[in-house]
This record gives sequence, structure tokens and C-alpha cells, in this order.
Amino acid sequence: MNMVAALMAKRVLVIAAVLGLMVAGFAGLAPAAEPEAIYFNAKIVTLAAAGSTVDAVAVQDGKVLKVGRADEIKKLAGSATRLIDLGGKTVVPGLIDAHCHPMEAMMMKQTWVDCRYPHTPSVKQTLINIADWAKKTPKGKWIFAACVSASENKFAEKRLPTKAELDAAAPDNPLLLANGTHMGIANSAALTKLGIKKGQKRLPHGGSVILDKNGEPTGVLTDAMADVPTTPTVAELERYYAKDIQEFWNQYGFTSLLAITPAAALPVLQQVTRSKTPPTIRYTTSIWTSANGKDMPADLGKFQMPKGADPAWYRFGGIKVWIDGENDCRTGYMYQPYIGHFATDPPGGKGSLVTDQAGANRFAAIARRGGAICMLHCSGDHATDIGLNAYDKVIKSGGPATIMRIEHFGMFQLTDKQLQRAKAMKKSGLYISVQPTWLLDLVKADFENMGEPRTRTGFQFRSMIDAGLEPAAGTDVTGIYLDNVNPFLAIYAAVTRQSDAGIFEPGQAISVTEALKMWTTWAAKSMGQADVKGSIEPGKYADLTVLSDDIFTMPKENLKDVKVLKTIVGGNIVYEAKSHHGN
Repeated sequence: MNMVAALMAKRVLVIAAVLGLMVAGFAGLAPAAEPEAIYFNAKIVTLAAAGSTVDAVAVQDGKVLKVGRADEIKKLAGSATRLIDLGGKTVVPGLIDAHCHPMEAMMMKQTWVDCRYPHTPSVKQTLINIADWAKKTPKGKWIFAACVSASENKFAEKRLPTKAELDAAAPDNPLLLANGTHMGIANSAALTKLGIKKGQKRLPHGGSVILDKNGEPTGVLTDAMADVPTTPTVAELERYYAKDIQEFWNQYGFTSLLAITPAAALPVLQQVTRSKTPPTIRYTTSIWTSANGKDMPADLGKFQMPKGADPAWYRFGGIKVWIDGENDCRTGYMYQPYIGHFATDPPGGKGSLVTDQAGANRFAAIARRGGAICMLHCSGDHATDIGLNAYDKVIKSGGPATIMRIEHFGMFQLTDKQLQRAKAMKKSGLYISVQPTWLLDLVKADFENMGEPRTRTGFQFRSMIDAGLEPAAGTDVTGIYLDNVNPFLAIYAAVTRQSDAGIFEPGQAISVTEALKMWTTWAAKSMGQADVKGSIEPGKYADLTVLSDDIFTMPKENLKDVKVLKTIVGGNIVYEAKSHHGN
């Protein structure tokens, strides 16, 4: 090739390259698909890493397309874009309940006798409620009654009903009265139905039987949730998962749940995933099989959602087991005994060990091998050490890291050593779940059951956050304390340190922003979903909660009165307060 020809060839290549760049540039300037919706005129607190506050967000394909100033965001609108004026209200990321029992909540709410304090203030009124219910119940049919946790502290008589009293109230029906979810009092018909005999101390799936001095069952059962047949009908379960749960949680601003789910109920939820009706809340499941987890299969495959289920709405997340009971009914497993004595106390007075160290180790290993979140329920200080020991063992065994959670970490008592152990394990995947609303329900009972020194070690949210533990908040709603579904009661309690025993350990108060992170960014991390939820950022789900007040500037004493005006999931309004329709 001569010089002229070479120069011509080079020039052609340059022109082609320039044309290619121009075409690419024009392609880059091509208008993107228009947003489905733009929400504007609001104080939108994104909780993004940069801590931005904007006044508009554009939504496309159920995700955040862009956030920023309204005048800029509105320029993205097309002819079909919905423009929604939020009236200057405060907007936060869609709230996430990182620990709840939604199936049980609907079951107790709709089908159990209501004996909850304070509306039912005494054993006397409890027995009246049960007797009235029994009159309209067919003979031989189970009756279940719900009392709040620590009813033995709250009732006027400072005790729970006895087996004999329950026999008199419901003579023709098997009956179980729940004192919270970790203790129940069964009548004689229920004990017969369950096949519980003289001298029997344990139930097949982890529950315990309290005996009198002669070896006869007193009627008290602890952690027997898997041993008593409370499962609703298939039709009820379908309604719960497809409608009732979503509506109940949506009205409080929730867009996602970590739903602790009985294995027996899971097939119904798996079937609901095939429904053509669009869901309004995102389910992540944590499956339990029995209180002690002995029947948890090594292969977790059957817990996966069916093929075709949209993982944005339905996903298998983890598995759960109970190490102990709960301190509020004196079954949390502690090193030192509870103060005083109740007829319902387990032998030894130190609570109930449901899953021993070997069982906890096995359970944590199953979760690690299955790539699932491991959730260990630990209430008492001894139980917490068992949980941390199990995780220490699984970390040292190696293998791919998975999320390891302690449920109710330090809620009732927490030692400095446990806090430091948890801090050291954080980098290996340890997360903690807490329930701030319990400040309003259980501090008084804690003082009575554990004494002042131990009680004052509980609810240390400031210390947890300062240690970098990023606590995830959960309602733990089971149908016992139905009001606890309200996250603003929890935010109020965590910020003000108000409790049912007055201001409690004010040095452990946290900021509103930190309290909000418990229900958003930290909750998302604890579920392994920080990449898609927990903050309002491009590419994440367009899940937003519109509030009645500016929680960042209002008097902190009024936080308990905040209401949700709108709940937005995937860019669509799924709940709107009736008095604010049309805004």
C-alpha cells in the first residue's frame, strides 16, 4: 500500500470512529422510559449514606428511578406519569418489621378469647370472659384464650388462673390460656386431649410440663407452641396471608415483614404466591418446626418459595429456634434465680432451657450449610451465652458467611462481656433483633421478677448502637400485645426512655434518626436485603411511608401519637388514612 492509500485508509477509520461516537452519544441522549409516578412536595428523608433530604421521588417498574428537587424530577414526567402531591408531609423509607409472628397474630386476634390486660384486669374477669365464650362453643371443641405477658404481675390477684378454675369456666371443652406465648395454663380436658400423664415433664416438640409435689400436672405448660394444635383452617390461613396480615401491617406504615412462620402453615403461603391479586407487603420467612428445633431438616430446600414466585414479594430467609422462654413469664433461662416464687415457675426457679448447647450448635450449623439466616431466641443471660457460643463455633468452623441473629438480644439483661462478644462477632455476620416497645409493657414486671440490679442491664440501645451492632427492631406481634404493631410507640419509648415504671435508664436514650434506622436500614441489613430496601435510593424498591408529623422536629413526647397517612409499596399507595383521602 502506498503512502496516499495508507493516509486515506487511516482517515476512513477516524471518520468511522467519530461517527460511532456520535451515534453512541445520540443513543445516550435518547429519552428513557417515563416514570410511572412522581411523588413530590414532601420532606423525604432518604436515609441514604449521604444523609440526603429531598422533596420528590420518581418511580419506575416499582423501584426508585431518581430522587431530588421537585422542579428537576418533574421534568422526567411523561403523559402517563401520575403526579402525587404529598402536601408537605414527612416521608421516610418504608418500615420493616424485622421480627413478627403474623399468622399467630391474626389467629389470636380473630379466634381467641380476649383476656388481655388492661381491658381484662383480673383473674376474676378472665374466668368470666372464658365462661361466656364456652357457652357458645360446641362441646369438645378447643378454646384458646390470650393474656398479655407477665399477667401474673399485672392481674389484681397477682397470679394466673388455676387448672381447677379453668375446669369450672369451661367444663366441656379443652382449654389453654396463654400467658404471653411462652406459657399456657391447660384445663383437665386439655391435658387429657394432649395425652399428658402423671410424672411427664417434657412434650415431644420441646414443651415442658410443670408438676406438683405428687407428680401430677398442674396445668402449666411452657414453650409448648408446637405441642398444642392451634393451627387455623386452610381457608383461614389463605385469608390471613393474602389479605388480613397485609392490611393490618400496612396501616402502620410497614412495607416488609420478616415473618416467623410455622412449617405447617408454609404450604399455604407458598400457594398464595401464585395468586393473581397483587400483594401489598413483602414477605421474608423464617421457618420454625418445633420449639427445640430437633426436627429441623438438614436440607432446607422444601422451605424455598415455589418456582415463579416473585422474590421481590416472597422469599425464604431463615430458620428459628428457641433457646429458652421469656423473662416476663419467668421462663427466660438465667444464671441466678428469679425473685420470689410463683406456682407457675419451672423447677429450680431459673427459667426453662428449651434447646441445650448441643442443639443450638446443630441448629446454627444447619443454617450455615443451607445458606439461611439463623435466628436464636435468647431471653435470659444464660440463654444469650448459649446463643453466642453456638455462633462462635459456627464461625470457627469456616465456610461461607451467613447472617446469624440473636433475637431479643439484651432486652431483659445484658452483661458487658456479652456486648463485647457480640461486637467482635459483628464482622462475621452477627445481627441483633430488639423490641423497644417492651419498655412500655414489661419494665415494672422485670423489677418485680429480677430485682433492680439485673433489670437495669436491659434495654441498652445506646450501648448497642455505640458498639456498632445496628439493632434491628421488630414488633414481635403474636396477638398478645396487639398495640405493639405500632412502631411509633417503639420510637417514642427508645427516644424518651419512658416505661411502665417511669423513665428508665435515660442515659440509654437514642436519637429519632437512630430509632428510625432500627425499622429501616438496620432491619434491611438483618434480613440480608440492604441492597434493595431500607433507604430511598435509585434502584431500590419504591417503598415509602408518609407520616402525619415531622418526627425529626416535633416534641419527642408526642412521638407516640404519630399516624401513618399513606403507605406506598412498589410505587403504589396500598394504604391511605381515611381522613386524608384526596390529598
